[in-house]
Amino acid sequence: MATASPTTQTPALPSAWRGWYVVAVLSIASIVSFIDRQIINLLVDPIKADLGISDFQISLLQGFAFALFYAVLAVPLAWISDRYNRKMVILFGLICWSGATFASGLASVFLVLFFARMFIGVGEATLAPAGMSIISDMFSKKKLPGPISVYIGSGFVGSGLALTVGGYLYSLLAEAGPQTLPFGTFAPWQLTFFAVALLSVPVFLMLLTIPEPVRRDDTSVLPQDGMPPTFEVFAFLKSKAGLMLSLILGFSCFSAAQLGIGAWAPSYFMRVHGWTPLEVGVYFGPVVMLAGVAGVVLSGFLAEKMLERGVRDATLRLPVISVLLALPLAVVYPLVASPWLALGLLALVIFLGTVPFGAGVSTFPLITPNRMRAQVIAAYLLVANLLGYSAGPILIAWLTDNVFGDPLLINYSLAIAPVAMMAIGVICIILARGPFLRNAALDDAAKTSTS
Repeated sequence: MATASPTTQTPALPSAWRGWYVVAVLSIASIVSFIDRQIINLLVDPIKADLGISDFQISLLQGFAFALFYAVLAVPLAWISDRYNRKMVILFGLICWSGATFASGLASVFLVLFFARMFIGVGEATLAPAGMSIISDMFSKKKLPGPISVYIGSGFVGSGLALTVGGYLYSLLAEAGPQTLPFGTFAPWQLTFFAVALLSVPVFLMLLTIPEPVRRDDTSVLPQDGMPPTFEVFAFLKSKAGLMLSLILGFSCFSAAQLGIGAWAPSYFMRVHGWTPLEVGVYFGPVVMLAGVAGVVLSGFLAEKMLERGVRDATLRLPVISVLLALPLAVVYPLVASPWLALGLLALVIFLGTVPFGAGVSTFPLITPNRMRAQVIAAYLLVANLLGYSAGPILIAWLTDNVFGDPLLINYSLAIAPVAMMAIGVICIILARGPFLRNAALDDAAKTSTS
């Protein structure tokens, strides 16, 4: 197996402040994207009432509709990101997803809202692959888990703000009642979509200020020499099939568990404990932000320190340990009588359950050559979004509708489905450890041979 031979001198890394400025702007874009994506979780009951749909159909809007076009276009958009200006790709995506969020407020039937959610997926399919690729060119590999974890952790800020700000916003709009605008009369939940779509305007202007960094060469092991055409991305994935399959399935299962909880925990607190949307936003929203961000960011920097100390499998070891600790808590929290105890236990589940997205997901850019990094990340996100946004919410809704047969028994569904996903994910990541360490040894040999 040959190694890639750099054809040009590797450019110097940008200054630390410049790198972190890029991380900050991309994180703000991620926050807004998650608000647009997750605001629907707070609007479940009014949407159901107005459109006359079931929990299962809501789960399709929460996940499958978003993930469908994401799956179709994620890899082609990543291919573009690996070859052309990544900042322009993200700007295009921002226009697409914010326009689709606004269009969600125009929906008066299920199918219109379904298609609007699909186009939110199209736009947001640009952000993570291109954004992580940009960040990877701003930092050295040993320093990469920290910035990546901050960027990924920003999504949980967005999820929390979707509940906190969304809950407050919806309560004000619900109190005011339907409003007549120049283009029609709209219910409070529709007006909420309009309002959050406008957040993208300042973000667009901020994105214009970040640079498109020079792509840096590396010495990662490739199936063959030279700048790879598209088919060589598949050759790269095939050459590491055991490792990539285990990593992608494992982290996708963790994603399904957390997205299932995120989709239905607001309804759980409203149905089982009688909370209002405003109370969900005030109490649960900060938990999502603080616990989610803490789990992702702290684990990323901890993995960075462990890598510097020579713990080669740090990005796999931390996720396995944390999720094993989360499993019993994930069974218990939906079944306790006190909403405050449930909220406290759920905070721990979110904190421990989000460690894989900080310490773990940084594994992909660490083991992938620069020139195909966005496409490999997109391959992971394709599966993670299809499985996470589909299986996560849908399995919980299916259990509630078809096994327990009562919306008020959603707590039992939450005690079963996410736990099963977490357990499968742990098994997959454990299976990935051996191939990962062998891959690290090959990369070390490649670097030695080119030095």
